[in-house]
Amino acid sequence: MNTQELTPATNRQTRLKQLMKDMNTGLFERHEQVKLLLLAALSGEHILLLGPPGTAKSELAKRLRSVFVEADYFERLLTRFSVPEELFGPLSIKALEEDRYNRLTSGYLPEASVAFIDEIFKANSAILNSLLTLLNERKFDNGNTRKSVPLISVVAASNELPEGEELSALYDRFMIRSFVKPVSDDSFEPLLRMAGRSCDPDLSSRLKVDELHEVQRISEKVELSSSVISLCKEFRDYLKVEDIYVSDRRWRKIIKLLKVSAFTSGQMEVTNYDAWIMPHCLWEQPDQLLGLQELYLRSMVIDGDFTNSSVTKTISGLESVLSNDQKQKKQKTNAKGKLLFVTSDGKETTKAKRQIQKKHSNGKLLYIDRYQEETTSKGSSYDENEPCMIEIDNEPLLISIPFSNFHIEGRVSETVSIKEKIKKHLVTLEDNISAVDVIFDNHIWVDQDLKLEVVRSYQTAKEHTEKLLKRAEKLVEGFKSLPVEEPIAIINDSSDSDNDTEDTLEGELV
Repeated sequence: MNTQELTPATNRQTRLKQLMKDMNTGLFERHEQVKLLLLAALSGEHILLLGPPGTAKSELAKRLRSVFVEADYFERLLTRFSVPEELFGPLSIKALEEDRYNRLTSGYLPEASVAFIDEIFKANSAILNSLLTLLNERKFDNGNTRKSVPLISVVAASNELPEGEELSALYDRFMIRSFVKPVSDDSFEPLLRMAGRSCDPDLSSRLKVDELHEVQRISEKVELSSSVISLCKEFRDYLKVEDIYVSDRRWRKIIKLLKVSAFTSGQMEVTNYDAWIMPHCLWEQPDQLLGLQELYLRSMVIDGDFTNSSVTKTISGLESVLSNDQKQKKQKTNAKGKLLFVTSDGKETTKAKRQIQKKHSNGKLLYIDRYQEETTSKGSSYDENEPCMIEIDNEPLLISIPFSNFHIEGRVSETVSIKEKIKKHLVTLEDNISAVDVIFDNHIWVDQDLKLEVVRSYQTAKEHTEKLLKRAEKLVEGFKSLPVEEPIAIINDSSDSDNDTEDTLEGELV
């Protein structure tokens, strides 16, 4: 298809894909950093590359510069003894002669579109204030005049993390952080055999500053889905547990990155796929990244309209209610309203007690001899001992308490509502599983290597939701099977006598 035939959005996606491909040319295992650099630039944010020397950090910055049309580039290595002149330009002698304090900024950081600052945390207090203002506000104070700078993005590099309170603000200005490792053993031989290849994107693919402004302006209109908000809450809870501090300002800028990710992928709503960038924005120590990425893979199946934890809690609560309803018992009465008990052979009786023959501690039956003493002997044929009888309680005849139709219908209605919500979520999960291939094919940022993990997360969520559905269905049947109250019958009882054949005291041997 010809570029001219594409819609602006499709054309932009095609160009961004091509630019990422060009930036990766001749590099090994730097796909992640390329994406992070390009997204940072599109969002107007800065990126920190942390790692040992010789891992292509400065090369990545130079390649970022090459994706823009007419972008001035600035590069500097800081030391403990660096002075402001190295970053912001020398003082103007002519201005000093006129009692003005101005710098000659041409060719220095205030005039750059893309900048690479190596060993950024070597910056001293003489540099910090001006650097922070330039990074955050895109302003530079030259003498008594504050001027806007054309800065798109700063790529900073360091071999170590910052130490000291004075550098924490500088560290926080870099929204995206990436640890750059040396190439793996698999890429070592290709690295040795590689011929030098530079990054020189076609002019028609390169980005203009006006396009960046347009992307950032329109991205602000992209909506946040409820699922992304729920995902952010999951991350925030995790950060609290791990004692990782993230400022409110940082959260706001993370949302800006998500919106740019969504818009440049042709979406007008941020989805959980756009949250692939979040782990790279939230770590303070490199070893925290893995836990954040694992959390993302576990939580990316979150549906803002359906929370597994809350639904599980609701179902568990309803199961307790059903169990309590089923356990509620009362003693059965006969037609005359007398309480009923159960005899040893399972028959109903109105007698609360019955007689049984007493036993000795050794288990033998006891008798009463002629001296009124207890004995285990039955006696002789001419002097038969009487069984030693005692009275015990009959077990109350318990029946389940019936419930009103209103009570049962209310419980069933509540449970059916939960069941339908679960079924709806299952359909959403199945749709999401079916859409994974299409999303990964069209989304220009999310890592293709995550596809298998994403499908696995959706499958796990589906299995868990299916178990919830079975529990909900069992609840519905359980509430439906509760006994229902019957209309109260009025009985005329003209007799005070009880002719019940079971009213006689029952004797029993045990």
